[in-house]
Amino acid sequence: MYEWIHQLASGRIKIEGRRKGMPTLNWIGKDKVLNHHFEVPFHVLERQYSFDEAGKHEEDNGSENMIIHGDNLLALKSLLPKYEGKIKCIYIDPPYNTGEENWVYNDNVNDEQIKKWIGEVVGKEGEDLTRHDKWLCMMYPRLKLLAKLLSVDGVMAVSIGFHELNPLVLLLKEIFSIRQVTVVTVQTSGGKPKDGFNYVQEYIVFVAPNGFQPNPSLEAMNEYASPYHAMTLAGFNQVTRPNQVYPIYVDLKTNALVGVGKSLQELIDEGKYIGEKNDFEFDYSSPKGQSAVWCVTNKGDKCAWRLAPTSFLSNWQKGYVKITPQRSDKNNNLYSVQYLADGIIKKIESGDLKTYRISDVDAIPTLEVYNFKTGGVNITTIWTDKLYYTNRGSNELTSALGEKGVFPYPKPVKLIEDIISRVTKENDIILDSFAGSATTAHAVLNMNKADGGNRKFICIEMMDYADTITAERVKRVINGYKAEEDKEELLYDEELKPSNLNNAPQMLADAKAAKKAAKESGAYDSVGNPKIVDNHLQVIGKIKATEEIVGTGGSFSYYELGEPLLVDDKLNNAVSTEKIREYIYYMETKQALPEASADEPMLLGVYHGAAYYFNYEKDASTTLNAAFLKSIKTQAEAYVIYADTCVLSENKLQQFHITFKKIPRDIARL
Repeated sequence: MYEWIHQLASGRIKIEGRRKGMPTLNWIGKDKVLNHHFEVPFHVLERQYSFDEAGKHEEDNGSENMIIHGDNLLALKSLLPKYEGKIKCIYIDPPYNTGEENWVYNDNVNDEQIKKWIGEVVGKEGEDLTRHDKWLCMMYPRLKLLAKLLSVDGVMAVSIGFHELNPLVLLLKEIFSIRQVTVVTVQTSGGKPKDGFNYVQEYIVFVAPNGFQPNPSLEAMNEYASPYHAMTLAGFNQVTRPNQVYPIYVDLKTNALVGVGKSLQELIDEGKYIGEKNDFEFDYSSPKGQSAVWCVTNKGDKCAWRLAPTSFLSNWQKGYVKITPQRSDKNNNLYSVQYLADGIIKKIESGDLKTYRISDVDAIPTLEVYNFKTGGVNITTIWTDKLYYTNRGSNELTSALGEKGVFPYPKPVKLIEDIISRVTKENDIILDSFAGSATTAHAVLNMNKADGGNRKFICIEMMDYADTITAERVKRVINGYKAEEDKEELLYDEELKPSNLNNAPQMLADAKAAKKAAKESGAYDSVGNPKIVDNHLQVIGKIKATEEIVGTGGSFSYYELGEPLLVDDKLNNAVSTEKIREYIYYMETKQALPEASADEPMLLGVYHGAAYYFNYEKDASTTLNAAFLKSIKTQAEAYVIYADTCVLSENKLQQFHITFKKIPRDIARL
C-alpha cells in the first residue's frame, strides 16, 4: 500500500479524470497500450499431442480441454475466433509485482519508452521506478482480451496481493465498467511479517454481472428453509408507494385468494379519495365470508406491498404467492401474504428448481419447492478456511509431482474449486491465462469426477515448464499418483481455561514428557515442540505415509503458438485453409465458424441474414464470376463473397445484394 501512496505522491502514477463517475488511472505508456490488443496478431494454435487415460497420442483425441504454451497475450487473441463471449469463468493469478518474482515485460508495443523495458526483469520498489507502469502496461491489453472472451453472464476472479490491489480494482472498473467489481479477502497463511505488520491475507477480485446470483455453497446451506418471503415492503408506505397500497381479499373457508381492491393511487385518480395520502386509513370491511389483508408489518406499522396489483394477481395465478394464517397479534390481518423473489422464479422456470402444489384445492395454485436449501447463497467477502493456505497448495503440488519446490506459491486446489463451484454449471468453460502449475485444471478434473460434469479448461502458460510442470501435473491427476505426505497424530492435547491456568507449568512439563516419549519410541518421523493451537496446548507427531491418489480420468490436448495468420497484412500461405476460414468468419461476424457444408464447400455460414462465402484455393487465384454465382445454393438477404478478383459489374453486384471482398494475399506468388 505504501508503494502506491509513494507513487501517487511523486506524480508517477496518477488518478485523474472521471469517466461515468469513475476515477481512472494514468501511467507511463497507457496511451500506447489502450489499443494494443487490436494490434496483437492472430496466431494458429498447433496441437502437439493429446493425452487421456490411455496415455499420450500423436492423433487428436477430440478433447476440448487445452493446455497452450506461449505468450498469453498472443494466445488469448488466438482464442477469440472460437471462444469470444463463451467463457463462463476466468480465473487468473498474475504476477503480484512484489519485486521478488523476476517477471519480465515482453510485449512488443510500438513505443520507444516501452521498447526499452522488453526483456528486462522488473525490479524491486525503489530500484525500478517504472515497475508499476510495467505491470499496468502488461495487464491492460490482457484484461481487454479477457473481457471479450468472458460471456455476458460470466465471472472473472483475479488473485492479487496488496502491492497492486488498488490499481487492479481501478483497472477492472475502467475495463468492465458495466459490471460489479468486488474484493474478497482470503487468509492464506499464519502471517508474513513486514515492516511491523503481519500479513496473513491475499485478495481475490471478482468481476461479475450486475444482479449476479452465485450458485449456493453446499457446505453453508441450511437443510430446509422456505423460498417465500413476506410481501410487505417496510420503509415505504401510502405516501411513497400509493400504487402498492391496496386490500387483498381472502376466502375464510379455503384460505384462497378472492381478489384485490383498488389501490390508493387508483382511488385518488378516480376521485374516490381526496384527502392527504398520509391520512388514508386501511378499511378492513369486506364481503361476507372474506377477510381483507392490508400491507402492515409484523410490528403493526403501515407499509406497502412489494408487488403492484396486476403483478400480484399474475404471480398468484402462476403459483408464486402463498397465503397463510397470520401469527402476529400486532396488526388486524388474519392472514400473512408471501411471495417468491425473481431469482427463485427464474430458477423454477428454467427447471433448476423442482416444485409441487401445496394444496389439492383448485383455487389455490401455490407452489412449494422440493428440498429447498438456503443460507449459503451469497459469496462472503472474507474467506478464512485453512484449506486456502498457500502451504497446502505447495504440499499438493509436491504430492502430485513427487518433488519439492518446483513452483513457488501454487494456489490450493480447494480455493479454485470453491470459486468455480460458485459461478459455473457442469458444462461450462473455465479459462486460466496465467496457468502456472495447473491448479485450475486440477480443480476442474476433480469437480468433473465428483459430479459427473463436463466442465472444460483452457490453460495458458508462457514459461518453458508448460510441458514439464503444467501439463505433467494434469497427466498425473488424470491417471492417479502416489502421494507421500506427513500424517499428523495428536500426542498431547490439553485445553487452556481460566480454571486450569495455575496448572500451566505442570501441563507444559507433561507436554514435554509426551514429546520425549514419542521420540524415544521411534514410531514417528518427527515430533514437534509443545505449541498452543486454538487455546489448546498440543504436541504433534508426524509419520511419512504414502497414499494412492486415484486418477480423475479426463483428457487434454497440448498446443504451441504457431504461425501468424497474416504476414505484412497478407494471408500466411503456411496456415491451413480451415484456420483461415475460421479467422475470416470471425472477423466478419464475431462468431465461431459453423461446420462446413458438404454441398457448398466455399460457404462459411449465414449470420443476421447474410451468407458469407470464401472462394479460396491455396495454390490458385480465384474469381467471383457468373459461374460462381450459379454454384450458390443458400438463400439469403445479402451475400459477402471473398475472392482474389471480381469480373461482375457493379450493377450485377447490387442486383444480387453482393459485397465483394478481395482476399488479402500476394497473388504474384501463386
